[in-house]
Amino acid sequence: MIYNDLLSMGVEDVKIIGVGKDAYAEDLPGMINGRILPWVQDSEDDDYPVWSEYGAVQRSTYFLGRDGAFIHQFNITTLDPDNPNDYNYLINLILDYRSDNGPNVIRVPEEQSSIQSAIDIASDGDIVLVNPGEYEGQINFGSKNITLATLLYTGFGNEIQETILNGNGQGSVVTINGGQDQSTILLGFEIKNGYAEISGGGILIENSSPTIDRNLIHHNQSGSCGGSGAGIAILGNSYPYVFGNTIHNNVVSGECDCECYFGGGIYVDANAWPIVGGSMTLGNVFYDNTADLGTSLYRENEGDTTNWTPIYAHHNYFETCPPDLQSVYPFNGWDITHCHLIDVIEIDRQILNDGFKIHQNYPNPFNATTTINFDINTSAEIELLIYDIKGVILFSKKMRFFSGHNKIQWNAMGNPSGVYFIRIKKGPYVKTQKAIFVK
Repeated sequence: MIYNDLLSMGVEDVKIIGVGKDAYAEDLPGMINGRILPWVQDSEDDDYPVWSEYGAVQRSTYFLGRDGAFIHQFNITTLDPDNPNDYNYLINLILDYRSDNGPNVIRVPEEQSSIQSAIDIASDGDIVLVNPGEYEGQINFGSKNITLATLLYTGFGNEIQETILNGNGQGSVVTINGGQDQSTILLGFEIKNGYAEISGGGILIENSSPTIDRNLIHHNQSGSCGGSGAGIAILGNSYPYVFGNTIHNNVVSGECDCECYFGGGIYVDANAWPIVGGSMTLGNVFYDNTADLGTSLYRENEGDTTNWTPIYAHHNYFETCPPDLQSVYPFNGWDITHCHLIDVIEIDRQILNDGFKIHQNYPNPFNATTTINFDINTSAEIELLIYDIKGVILFSKKMRFFSGHNKIQWNAMGNPSGVYFIRIKKGPYVKTQKAIFVK
């Protein structure tokens, strides 16, 4: 969990391993070979003498520097992994010790009152970590290769603490145009109410290649007399990764009576080459975006496109699958293999009635891991229950999710093959889905 969250923020230089005495190896089969975490036996012949030199006991936790020197030790027994406060404490502790002799973590609003001021003082490789809340105005990355993130608590599945970037109709909410590469990350925000006269109401990317990961991008607008890319506009020599975002109710429109408003969700000009989606868990969700052409995806074309190489856009979710020409334009400009259907009419009807909808888990039947998809109308606490055919509850957890489309991965390893039931509760409402696990 922690390791995945660190990787999401671009932290690749922190290693987490489990260390045990030789005699305990037979009692820890689930940990060996990386099923839970990389695990090594502590013997005289290896480099992990935590038992003999440090006097470790069970659940001892050690922090070592890049040179292997001891920094800090505590016993993790006191922390509850299901408690977001404990989880946040531990992940922040890791980030703090990493900052002692590495890239900095700049916290908003504790250390800097605004996101922009934090970006302005950041150096390449730093993390600007933003607490939940609503932040108004525009954000520009300048020339910085940094991570701008809200803290994700993946836990059993994926809880995103709602952190809102509100453009107030005054310009693009986020601008990334300083030549950034994929190490620049925008992660875990709700991005809304942006306005651009030409391109990029929500996010404007120009001559840059950032990673745009798990954001909710909605109710942004582009266009005066012509316009493009209300949700995201990708211009110039840009090669960004766009993963796991929900992009809806963005509008390209203006005052001119012309067919000149393109790319309600994402607009890509003739020189850019993004990767959009990629797998069930990395797919973006598009619905209720508005444009003359390409309500979800639009790619600009110049000249003969007979031998055009399409942009990779696998495993994205659309209102119809395959999407029509109005939604994805032009067809030969996009590789939309393995698209998925999101039934917006049904979602809207159920959300109107009880505030959420659960989709069939995928794959089903499944081996080891399956993904549970659901939509909610507002940020809310959701209770997830998984139980077997006898009614025995195998897992129970409450988490807060942000509005829109959400995903949870369930790893059923350790359970026998058979039928299981996934139950989600939101307030007084309950929905249940059947899942089949086959080893």
